[in-house]
Amino acid sequence: MKRASRARPTRGRVVNGGPVQSPRAPSTIDNRPAIPDPFALSPGDIAPPCVLPALDGRIVDIHNDAIAGNPIVLLFCHQFSAAVTDAIGRMAAAQAPLVATGARPFVIARERPEIAQARPIRFPVLLDSDGEAFRRFNAHSSHGLTTVVLRPNQHVMAILDGPPPDQVTEALAQLARLRDAHQAALMSHHPPVLMVPDVLSPADCRNLIGVYETRGRRFMPPGPGIDYIGTDYKMRIPEYGRADRIDHWIVDGDTTVLLHRRLEQRLLPEIVKAFQYRVTRWERLRIGCYQGERGGELHGHRDDAEPTPYRRFAMSINLNVDAFAGGELRFPEFGDQRYRPGNGTAIVFSSSLLHEALHVTSGRRLVLLAFLFGDH
Repeated sequence: MKRASRARPTRGRVVNGGPVQSPRAPSTIDNRPAIPDPFALSPGDIAPPCVLPALDGRIVDIHNDAIAGNPIVLLFCHQFSAAVTDAIGRMAAAQAPLVATGARPFVIARERPEIAQARPIRFPVLLDSDGEAFRRFNAHSSHGLTTVVLRPNQHVMAILDGPPPDQVTEALAQLARLRDAHQAALMSHHPPVLMVPDVLSPADCRNLIGVYETRGRRFMPPGPGIDYIGTDYKMRIPEYGRADRIDHWIVDGDTTVLLHRRLEQRLLPEIVKAFQYRVTRWERLRIGCYQGERGGELHGHRDDAEPTPYRRFAMSINLNVDAFAGGELRFPEFGDQRYRPGNGTAIVFSSSLLHEALHVTSGRRLVLLAFLFGDH
């Protein structure tokens, strides 16, 4: 993150807090299957609304405060076959991982209430008579069961659609990973930063690495980002005399649409929740590359100093943490904590915070960078 060189703000890019209207998959033609929708719900997305009646007549909202803050397991039952009923029983028998993580399981059924009532189901059963929840959660398994695991922040962790026994095994494994990653700890002085996992998928990260390596071979002189060039390009970033950084500006339309979609669906609502600020615009996205000797002056900087006082938040997403050492982010005003988020995890912080990307000691660090702001 830096201030010496910048892209011109994309002030025409207005998000308005809702999803971008993107081309959808065509309808089925004759007997051929429809092309999968690239923007269907997938891991990393925030769970859509789900308010359904339970068998006892209560109305259950999975986003309710009494439920949120815990992992949620949604078992979408297309039909209560023997295999599906057995899988639900296996999930109910696995009390240890459910209790350890505070997971809240729900069965969501398309069957008539009397059919669900006749089954020995120990979890709350929600009725989705018109199938709207099934559609929203992309629950279309041919095995009669789709299992959706939600993180405590209500983001989708996994959508499982294999054989029912395998879904139970994988769902319990996902809960175990959540348990290991969410150990209780007493916190000390720390910077006000937000970390959101899975904003980019592993495939997204690989694709962006390919974009950096194969596109934008034209170098522009250091300075403000260029708006009139119609293709990706690169620029050396010599802030404070450093010699280890090259930025790749993303101009390609398909890549830009996908990344905007990821930010709008997975990150911007979390910024509203955490900081009560609605991001509506951002500078052109770029991929930063840090490699070799840093050189120059070693100190932090702020991203909202002149000539970019409009910036409100900075965001970075590592793309290849297994390929480099060093390169952590630190905020010296708050201590010497080092941040090294996993691939696809966004770290967001106020542009007014003093921060520093530390020297990469080996390998090459690739990171998606953004500067976010709004209408005030």
